[in-house]
Amino acid sequence: MQESYMMARGNSWMTDYAEDVLSWMHYRERKHLPYNGNSPQLSMRGALVDFLCLVCERLKLSVATTHLSVYLLDRFMDAHHISDNQLRLTALASILLAAKFEEKDMNVPRIPELNAFANNRYSIAIFNSMEAFMLKYFNWNVGTVTVAHFAEFYLMHGVTAGDTVEGADLTSPALTRQTLWRVTAQFLDISLQDLVFLQWQSSQVAAACLACGRLCCHLLPTWPVALQATTGYHLQSLSQLMDLLLRLYESEEKSSICSTPDSGYGSRSSSLRGSP
Repeated sequence: MQESYMMARGNSWMTDYAEDVLSWMHYRERKHLPYNGNSPQLSMRGALVDFLCLVCERLKLSVATTHLSVYLLDRFMDAHHISDNQLRLTALASILLAAKFEEKDMNVPRIPELNAFANNRYSIAIFNSMEAFMLKYFNWNVGTVTVAHFAEFYLMHGVTAGDTVEGADLTSPALTRQTLWRVTAQFLDISLQDLVFLQWQSSQVAAACLACGRLCCHLLPTWPVALQATTGYHLQSLSQLMDLLLRLYESEEKSSICSTPDSGYGSRSSSLRGSP
């Protein structure tokens, strides 16, 4: 697997200043714009998120960019009536803004690259106008922490001392970490699907994704004391989220048997490009 931008920056900040970093992330989380579900185009949200995630995957953008794009799209749509012929433009502009914040300069897509996903429907001037309009709405403050950011932090501690696979010692902790990252990535993708996940804090959704990943990897205990301490969440507080994530995961696994490579969320299991 390729390393994501966050991992490519090195993880010393995760170890040397872990408590400070997590404290800052929770501070940023508390500054999230509220979501009220007021968009007149709410019924189009699922298709737009599918489109957005497909574009991010095709352009090999990081999971952090994908999740930040969806955050920007959700909050902007929540406060505006957008004409149907500009919905894809809004999604593409969300990707552009998120990529400028999360990606290295060389990985930030150009407007013509993005426009190609809309059959070159929009002019560069229209793209620039939409970008400026969104920046003004967010008061130029488009960077924040999402489920993906918390998950990448938690995953650095995802395999703990004393973990077993159904009671057996880990034969290859490194391979176990890679598998856990890959499985947790699928739950991160699922967390973008439904508006129901917006009722929880990003940090809590990320913890539930990791707990589901450990469960699917047969790691015991499912939620060790070390992870409870790191995340601040007891397993009981994650149970409702985990149930929802696992039901969607099972439904997706069944539907993927008959799906094509480009058919919705089944094609996005590789969107988390980070690995330990």
